[in-house]
Amino acid sequence: MDSNNTTEWRDNKSLHECMMYMLQNEIMCDVTLRVGDERTLIKAHRFMLSSRSAVFHTMFDGSLPEKGDITIPDIDEITFLDILKYFYSDDITITNNNVKEMLYAADKYMLAAVKRECETVLKQTAQSEHATKALQTGYQYHLSDLQKESLDYIEMNTNACLLSEHAVSLSKDCLELILKSDYLDCTETDICQFILKWGKHQCELAKLEPSGGNIREALGNILYMIRFPNVMMKFFSEEVAGSFLLTSDEMVSIYRSHFGVISKTFSCGLRAPVSKRQTYTVNRYEQITGPMRTAGIQSLIFLSNKEIWLKGVNIFLPYVQHDQHVRRGRREMCGTPGTVNISIKVLNDSKEEKIQQHEQINIAPYNGEVRQIDFSKPVRVTLMRDYTIVIDGMTHQIYYGTNCQESVTDQQSGVTIKFKDSSVDESGTNINTGQFAGLLFSV
Repeated sequence: MDSNNTTEWRDNKSLHECMMYMLQNEIMCDVTLRVGDERTLIKAHRFMLSSRSAVFHTMFDGSLPEKGDITIPDIDEITFLDILKYFYSDDITITNNNVKEMLYAADKYMLAAVKRECETVLKQTAQSEHATKALQTGYQYHLSDLQKESLDYIEMNTNACLLSEHAVSLSKDCLELILKSDYLDCTETDICQFILKWGKHQCELAKLEPSGGNIREALGNILYMIRFPNVMMKFFSEEVAGSFLLTSDEMVSIYRSHFGVISKTFSCGLRAPVSKRQTYTVNRYEQITGPMRTAGIQSLIFLSNKEIWLKGVNIFLPYVQHDQHVRRGRREMCGTPGTVNISIKVLNDSKEEKIQQHEQINIAPYNGEVRQIDFSKPVRVTLMRDYTIVIDGMTHQIYYGTNCQESVTDQQSGVTIKFKDSSVDESGTNINTGQFAGLLFSV
């Protein structure tokens, strides 16, 4: 390096710019890393690696510190350089193309912030027909939120997910997580058909004949999570009975179950998809009045004492003054007809958007005071965690609730919803008054 420029790279530079310069130009580096299959040499600073990762700290300053070059064969060069960039600058870029590799590296070196970024990217996959792949990744790397997001989607879109190319590659543990659910939105025949496909794939991987006995061996105790009494008799007789997947006694118990004899081996309980479960409503207001001015966002926080599925919201409609009178034998109403376009969002306690829905509201005096808005998909609400519901775009005065209750219990479901003021609100909605007449949910 030119001695006349030894200080130029420091001038007017931030800390991370200086650190990156030292890394890239190998200034005062004191450790050599041999990375990837090619054992590419990468130089770095023990101090920086130890400051960002407890794994490296133990490696360099533990009871048996590493003194020579460090070999890292299980992470490719590009991924490791991205991780180094994060170590030195706090800058990290996660995409669908590198998320798997970055997640592995983040897990290996205990980088919690990087794992969270990976999980955010993977959640996009969780809300698609590839949710089984996201479930497997979440389980492998102990990402509980990703597992829950994936299972939510699988439960509501079971057939599409089981038809995904990734589904037959599910581990036994992840398959068990799915079959535990009472909420799968498909028939038990669909599940049985997939299980046979999954079992045959496991036999192929193990280079075994896909016989009933080998499939049973691959399934293990998962076999007893299939609700065979609910499988269509024709499919059971043609595809299962002759495969030797089940013992003679097990088959007899299933046939007898079709004639009213309850099987002691296999459950006959029907799965109840969220879309088909009973919907309950809690209303928080005692009286309705109007008008209430709206000047922006209306928002309220709610939490539930049980895990529920939020299916919709009752909102107060635009307030239209009118006079009713009869002219020429017909009733006429004088008002301000038109429409208003609003958006409704639900955010979790991490401010992640769980759903956003757009609605067109007619403005007319005969519309009533309250409108039920059904969500396009249910939103799983975890117990005792704050969720925020937001309405934006309501440009007209509205009806509103008064003497609102801070806590409302639905006696039939036993669910208690508690409300809190939201700092996001701009229009006067709070726990005592304002927008949001009630919530619709299932348990």
